[in-house]
Amino acid sequence: MLTAEPMLQTAPASLTAEATLAAYRPRHPALGISEPTRFRRSSPSRKVASPQSLSEPLQTSVHDHPLQRLDLCKIAREGRVSAATASFVHTLLSGAGRRPALLTPEGGLMAGRLFPQRPKISEASEWERLLATHVRSGGDCLIIEEDSEIRELLAGISPRSHLQPPTSPRAWIQAQALHWRGSRLQVFSHDGTTRTAHLPLVGGSNLLALDLALNRVIHAGCCPTRTLATLPSLDPPTGLLEPVHAGQPYGVFVDRASCAADLAELLTEARTLSGRRLVLVTGIHGNSTPEERRALGAAAAAADEVIFTSDNPRHVPVASILRDLQAGLGGGALEEPDRHAAIATAVRRAKSDDLVLIAGKGSRPFQELGSAVILWDDRLHARDALAGRGWVGDSL
Repeated sequence: MLTAEPMLQTAPASLTAEATLAAYRPRHPALGISEPTRFRRSSPSRKVASPQSLSEPLQTSVHDHPLQRLDLCKIAREGRVSAATASFVHTLLSGAGRRPALLTPEGGLMAGRLFPQRPKISEASEWERLLATHVRSGGDCLIIEEDSEIRELLAGISPRSHLQPPTSPRAWIQAQALHWRGSRLQVFSHDGTTRTAHLPLVGGSNLLALDLALNRVIHAGCCPTRTLATLPSLDPPTGLLEPVHAGQPYGVFVDRASCAADLAELLTEARTLSGRRLVLVTGIHGNSTPEERRALGAAAAAADEVIFTSDNPRHVPVASILRDLQAGLGGGALEEPDRHAAIATAVRRAKSDDLVLIAGKGSRPFQELGSAVILWDDRLHARDALAGRGWVGDSL
């Protein structure tokens, strides 16, 4: 579990690490992993799956599905914490010598390849093929952030073993300093191993996710010393307060928050990072209702400066979306339909110790404009905007 000493002078006195992280704990119970069991190989004969129905491929080939050769680690989908936990478990297991694959509502990472598309039941045979490739390449476990579609995708298939929650904590994190530049943590394991780590992770949800991931991995039988040694190389989870660093004296973060509830949670979390002002760039997709747009606009009011922009408007006029967002906020936000220009404007207006939050896409690598779908990465556009101000890297 997470405990904390008083924060350093870089953070407001009223915001302690313990208070920041405690807000997440009641909604996210501890998760863990049980010891793997021995796999017994099934008959080498393979039945050909019938394409007649969505569920039939899973039922007809269940006796030799590649999942039967893998340990399964299930993480119930619960917003920001579960997404970060799945990412950290994958990284820590890899560092401990395991060969995991990752399957989430945002896509998959199998056999070293990224598949950034949402898993669908209609593509069950394709995901089965990818899992088989993962097994052939030496894969031994699968981590899933479970939602209804992924649950149905794997329904009726028994893995080699289920990785269950531990009965008691196996690791503890003590946050010594929280800041937008990163966090300093002291980590203890049940066998007495202790390590101090300086990580680029920020925000209470990411630190709680790290706590849960450490408990899962150590309980899985991975060496605590080797697991803790992986921490300095741990990257922030993709699209969850993910920093964009180029040596600038203010924070720039990309986040996947795309609805009112997620945006409100993001802004609340960002307030704990000792930033001077919050500069927000956000929009909403064209399939949203006017009520959803106004709700997101109202949530954006927690920022100090807001720039409304496009985010997959599809065939809906961007001006109409921006008008609804502005109505929810009550007016006063800048409007820039061009998302690249909006990001550049936010970076240009930021001053020392401000926080620029680019919300909505995170890891979603595309922009839908009318009938066109174009490649898009908020991180690349943020780096381009920083380079425009002369910030091109820490080494220069």
